Amino acid sequence: MHCCQKFALILPLLIAVACQEKEEKTEYRYIDSQGNLVESPSCRADLQTLCDEVQTQITAKEEEIKALTAAGDTVALYKAQLDLNELMEIRSSYQKGNSDVAAIQERYKSLRQILAANTGDVKAMGAVTYQKEEVAAVREVFDSIGELTIDPAIVADTPADKKTVTYSSQESGTPWAAYWYPRRNKAMYETSDSPLSKLDRWLNVQGKQSRIVEWEQNNFDIAAAEWEGLCDAWAMASIITIEPKKDLSIDGINFTPSDLKALTIKYYEGYKPQIFGRRYQGLAATDGLIQDLRPEAFHRLIEEYLGNQKKPIIIDEDPGPEIWSKPLFRVALNISKDPEKPQALIVKAFPWMVRQRAEVDNSPTSLANDLAAPTYEYRLYYDSKPDANGRLKIIAGEWLSNSLNFHPDMVFLPNGSVNKDQYNPEVKKYNEDIRKLLEKAGMFKP
Repeated sequence: MHCCQKFALILPLLIAVACQEKEEKTEYRYIDSQGNLVESPSCRADLQTLCDEVQTQITAKEEEIKALTAAGDTVALYKAQLDLNELMEIRSSYQKGNSDVAAIQERYKSLRQILAANTGDVKAMGAVTYQKEEVAAVREVFDSIGELTIDPAIVADTPADKKTVTYSSQESGTPWAAYWYPRRNKAMYETSDSPLSKLDRWLNVQGKQSRIVEWEQNNFDIAAAEWEGLCDAWAMASIITIEPKKDLSIDGINFTPSDLKALTIKYYEGYKPQIFGRRYQGLAATDGLIQDLRPEAFHRLIEEYLGNQKKPIIIDEDPGPEIWSKPLFRVALNISKDPEKPQALIVKAFPWMVRQRAEVDNSPTSLANDLAAPTYEYRLYYDSKPDANGRLKIIAGEWLSNSLNFHPDMVFLPNGSVNKDQYNPEVKKYNEDIRKLLEKAGMFKP
């Protein structure tokens, strides 16, 4: 159920690229509109001087950070890291053609107040200083859907008080559960009654020379890791399509609900979603502390997609190097003032996700059997100055307690219902025929 992937940053979205190797490192690189690799976005001619000036400051600050790291001066190191965060955001603003950086400077002024208030707490200081990829990942979310602000009316005075706000996509239906088809398992095609064998026969009836099963047999990898499978394709299929609950008999071939789910999963194998976050690598770029998708970015995503758009999302629920994809369709939040930290809130989140099944099963999805419901806890730091509507402007966050080692690492969002990037070339060749079959089963909305 862990899904091995590479990522390339295709402006402005982060798109998944097919995985070819096991235990590989995630790669990040910019690709311009002509498909050329570039180190970073370039500045407009009229902003080049500003870009050069801030780049000089960034280079100097990076050297300072190296010296402070070697000296072991943690307090000074965090202050310097916060300076670097601000400079990187300013550079990004210039690269996007925006020379007005007052809002960035105001936000970092408030962050320095928080840093000063927690000088005696090194852990708290570290919580508001982000590494390069963390800053970029959070800004990608906020630049895409807006900053996170919290209405004080939904904030309890203490964690013991209960004020709950719930975001749910249930209006668009609960995602469906299915077997995740590990790479080392042949259930998808091994027997004459398997889903892909039936698909081959049905395509042959249509006059197609389909060799889907043959390709799967020739590309079976006995050395695949136990965690490698189609959980990413299942999770995406489960939020895009409608769950099949009855057989489809067509042209003398009978497809059961589990067959139809398997074909849908195979149809979405190789699908390129929109991605927010970074895959954890245990490196300085992602802070080495498994904080990769910061909680304020996660909170804003669930607020926007589950709350405002009433749409489910997919998360990588494991903050480690492996990827566990699950569809998330409901979150209840308890938000309270932090009794220990100034300018901070404590959030307990109770997500509802559909889990993958351990075996092929024709039964319809049931929350009694297919629900995964962990608990996340995190702290959100807010600006000392509320916004024009009196809402708290969230400017940093950290995962707490057990959630430090178990929280969403990335969020995946659909880019339409059509996929033309299947790994199996025979599936790719006949993807339109397969989609028509699934439409006959009622899995796509008219």
